[in-house]
Amino acid sequence: MPSWPRIAWYAGTALGGAGLAVAIGLRLGEAAGPHGTVAGLSWVALGILPLFVVGVWLARKRPDHPQARRMLLMSTALAVNAGVEIPIQRAFESNGPGRWFWWANLIYQYTGMLALISAVLLLASFPDGVVERTWQRWALRAVWLHLAMPPLLLITAPNLAIDVYLLPTPPVVPSPFFVPWLAPLGGPLADLYLSYYGAAVLVSVLFVRFLQADAEQRARMRLLMYVTIGLIVSFGLEEALASRFPERPLWVQLFGGISIVFLLMVPVSVVVGIVRHRLYDIDLVVRRSVAFGLLSLAIAAVYIGLSVAPGLALGDQIPVELAVVLTIVAAAAFQPLRKYLERVANRLVFGERVNRYELVTRFGAALEQTVELGELLPRLAETVHKGLAASWVRVALPSTSAVAGVVSGDPVLSVPLGSVAGRIECGSKEGGYGPADRELLVTLARQAATAISNVQLTARLAAQVDELALSRTRIVTAQDEERRRIERDIHDGAQQQVVALIMKLRLARNQLLRGARPVGDVLDELQSDTRELLADLRELAHGIHPPVLSDRGLVAAVEARADRLPLTVTVNASPELRDRRLGPDVEGAAYFVVCEALTNVVKHSGASDAVVSLSAVDGRLEVSVQDSGVGLGSGNGHGLTNLRDRVEALGGSLTLSGSSGTRVLAELPCE
Repeated sequence: MPSWPRIAWYAGTALGGAGLAVAIGLRLGEAAGPHGTVAGLSWVALGILPLFVVGVWLARKRPDHPQARRMLLMSTALAVNAGVEIPIQRAFESNGPGRWFWWANLIYQYTGMLALISAVLLLASFPDGVVERTWQRWALRAVWLHLAMPPLLLITAPNLAIDVYLLPTPPVVPSPFFVPWLAPLGGPLADLYLSYYGAAVLVSVLFVRFLQADAEQRARMRLLMYVTIGLIVSFGLEEALASRFPERPLWVQLFGGISIVFLLMVPVSVVVGIVRHRLYDIDLVVRRSVAFGLLSLAIAAVYIGLSVAPGLALGDQIPVELAVVLTIVAAAAFQPLRKYLERVANRLVFGERVNRYELVTRFGAALEQTVELGELLPRLAETVHKGLAASWVRVALPSTSAVAGVVSGDPVLSVPLGSVAGRIECGSKEGGYGPADRELLVTLARQAATAISNVQLTARLAAQVDELALSRTRIVTAQDEERRRIERDIHDGAQQQVVALIMKLRLARNQLLRGARPVGDVLDELQSDTRELLADLRELAHGIHPPVLSDRGLVAAVEARADRLPLTVTVNASPELRDRRLGPDVEGAAYFVVCEALTNVVKHSGASDAVVSLSAVDGRLEVSVQDSGVGLGSGNGHGLTNLRDRVEALGGSLTLSGSSGTRVLAELPCE
């Protein structure tokens, strides 16, 4: 046995199909309906028929989905409502309001009401049929309470509530079930029935959901939300104007035509959502050209209807020639609207088409203003994503990447980023990629590669400039510290010894004048003190710049320094360096590298020996200090940092390496 969803589908299809057949057949056979043949036929053919076709198809594809059932219920109720309208009108004109009229009017009310309720549920919960908040669920459930209005009006109102669309001039027909003592409720219930609070529920729920949705959900809701706004505004204006102008002039009927267009856009929006966003898990295998063709036919039908409507509506009031002229004028007036709707349909089905030459030009111009990879890579990914209509695009570099779209599956198209180590990878594309797509991607990759190289070079230069500024600051600071150290050493050492020597000279003068001490002893003591002062001054000068470095060169100065340390230091120097003099800056930097490294060996490594290697290779002086201890630390101390600044200021480099034992290696240009 078929399931209940299938039974509902068969019943809805049969009832809706019968209602549409009756509605279209009777309207085609009428010379003039209550609102004009064109208006009535347009409502059925453009407003109800497309909705019914899409509703039947959707319910067939997804009979278990609530949105499919709501759309089928909405279209079936509208079809039955349109189908019973003319038979009720004809029966009323022939027989008057007999005992049959109350239940016929009740059928008309319920079919219209079911259509409105299902429309609220469909639109307010679009696209998935699920609302996110508890108050939204309760608000949508409250819409069903509107079904209680028709029977309540039968017992509380003295006369039947007759829709103006059923009978343009509603007659006074007494209700056979009126209960007089319930009459006070009749007025408020009638106002509530006619106001239809479901519209307020629809607006509040849909707008709140749209504002709270994420970007992806908004993209799926946006088109139908605009259609919903148009439906509510156009229907509301039509109702307000119809009550104010019962004769319904042409300009009032125009709002009815606008309502039909927006109603037509409901199934169009659903189909577009299925094609572009695969709503309801339906993978619709439809060529985009076919979808665009169907939309174009619908737009053409609306255009033709709008063009001929004025002439047909006024055909019995003006000459035929004037009606033809009016039709031509209307066709010319609505031509811009038709072109605009076709552009909108093109954009909805195919997406925004891009002029590729313009895309490359704009991207090249944008690259001139881009100075950071964090801005360049996302811009490149978005440009490729837009230009190729790929499902996703990833721009990958060794250090970073940027993605446009949601990555799924393996890349289908991939090109290298020119001279830059990286790639542009593209996901699948409907219809596949052609040679023009690859050519566009290669062009963009070449542009981007140059820009990426420039950005990376700019970043490196900026880092070097920052480091240069920091190193200059450190050098100045080190020089200030060294100057203060020398000042302290002179003040606390040599200066005090000079003061002491002056005092001894004064004391010796007094002693010699009194004859208290032999002259030889006094002079020997002063000579000894003077030698000590000279030794201290030499040691101080040696710490600033050793004389042996200036007199005999780098190798001799290093060997002299090594001899004064309390550990075994082996100095290995290439023979040509012993007789070769380098620039004073290079020799000074190399000497102090050795001194600082050996000092750290003594203080921190715990090693008993060290090896100093000096060699000149390819115009560069290599200075290496290797120990076998526990290491020289992290290399971030002030001493090594100052040495690194001194070496880099000369265009060299200083590195610290080694796990068991540590090696300090300095390379300096010596040409």
